[in-house]
Formats: sequence, structure tokens, C-alpha cells
Amino acid sequence: MAGSSEMQMRLWGHATLLSFQEQHLRDALAAAEAGRRSHACRKDPLYRALANARLGGIQSAIGDERATLRAFDNSVQAYEIADPQAERPSWIGFFDRAELEGLSALAKARLGRHAESEAHLYRALGKLRPEYRRNRTYYGVHLALAQLAQEEVEQACATIAAFLPGTGEPKLSGRTFRWVRKFDLKLSRLAPGSKFAAEMKDRLTEGERKS
Repeated sequence: MAGSSEMQMRLWGHATLLSFQEQHLRDALAAAEAGRRSHACRKDPLYRALANARLGGIQSAIGDERATLRAFDNSVQAYEIADPQAERPSWIGFFDRAELEGLSALAKARLGRHAESEAHLYRALGKLRPEYRRNRTYYGVHLALAQLAQEEVEQACATIAAFLPGTGEPKLSGRTFRWVRKFDLKLSRLAPGSKFAAEMKDRLTEGERKS
């Protein structure tokens, strides 16, 4: 592994994610910066695009708006010059324009730029590969959250209802369900006693019984 710059970058990516999940943001930032400095990023702009997107995500969690925007600008520039036909390891196959738009949306939401986040999410959902059903639900829930943050209550409720699983469909994954619960709490604070809040509470209660 030490001889593979692609594997080194992948391991730095895992370190970034694990540190972020544990809320060790400075460690996550250091790992993301190390990943961006890897030889794989210097020789292939697609790796550079992914590394900059990861770095921007951590910078947004820290609250460094200028650095976040710069990282995503660099990510987009690198992505646009990357050769889509170049031979690469299979693990990076997930990273396409839809994923870049999705990561951009999450970072913009952390910065409170919810209208921009909403626009990124529409583009992510429009470009997402059909087989990525969990990602579609995940980004759909975040789209509803972006709309709710702009106090578009009726639109947000319609959006999240469209992405909640129906009868016989797989239940929500853990991380997505946690975001749905956050939507419910924010809706209850924003529109207490509204028919939208009541309907959402019913949908969530039904989903919990099924799971």
C-alpha cells in the first residue's frame, strides 16, 4: 500500500471521514490536507477534485467559508479537466458530477447558504445514477431540509414525502433516518400545530413502526 499513491489517498479519505464522524475536526482537516497533497492528486485531476471536495466539506464544518468556497472551486476546475476514460481503481467509481454536486450542497448548507445548497441538490438528483437509490433518498431529504431552512414549509413537506419509502420498500438507513428526524424537529419548531407538521409526524410514526 505504501507504494500506491492512490491507496494512500484512499486511506487518508477514510481517516478524514472517521475523524469527522467523531467530531475531531482538526484531525479530519489534517487528514484531508494530507490526502490533497498525495501524488495521486498531482498526477490525476479526478483525484484532485475528490480531495478538494473532501477538504471543503471539513472546512465548512469548521466554519471557514472562504476556504470552503475556494476548495470547491478547485474541485470543480479539476473535475472539468479530468479524463473520464482514464484507467483507475474501482473504488473511485462512485465519484461523479452528481456526487460533487451533493458534497457541494452539504457544505453550503453547513455555511447557511441554503438557496445555493438547494440548487446543488437539484443538480445532484438530476445527475444521480439510477442504481444509487440510497443516495437519492439521502439527497432528497437534504433538499427538503434546504427548503425548510428557507421557510418553504409546504414545498419542504411535499419534497420529503416524495422521498420517504412506501409500502414494501426498504426502510431508511440510519444516517438518512436521523436527518428525517431533524427535519421533523425543525418543522415542529417552525410550524407548530400546522397540518404539515401533523402529517409529517404521522408519516414518521408509521415509518418507525415498519422499521
